[in-house]
Amino acid sequence: MTPTTRLDASLALAVRFRFDGQERLVRTMAAIDRELARGPLHYRYSGAAEEEGCFLACSFWMVEAKVLLGQREAAESALEGLIRILSAGYGVYPEMIDPETGDYLGNIPQGLTHLAAVHAIITFDEEREKA
Repeated sequence: MTPTTRLDASLALAVRFRFDGQERLVRTMAAIDRELARGPLHYRYSGAAEEEGCFLACSFWMVEAKVLLGQREAAESALEGLIRILSAGYGVYPEMIDPETGDYLGNIPQGLTHLAAVHAIITFDEEREKA
């Protein structure tokens, strides 16, 4: 396997399974936010901005990761931002969204987006109840 400098926001799922230790996960999520985020939205991987829109499942996975890493305020802000952006639709979430125009892209509806949203909200609520 060849090392790469490309990021993939699906690494947010590693937090759910506690791969690789807390400190490294925190740094990885910060790098993903720095390189792939457009507000609460996230591109799936490095270079995706030239090819496609922000991948909503990854955006919700990042919310979940922030919750599990104890970054509740950042998670809440991101979740509220995603809900605000998606409230312009009809309750049917797409695969991707153009961060500049808000246009829905890719598969509509996208079940993975709905699943990621539900999981992020449940994780957020469960962690809030523990606090």
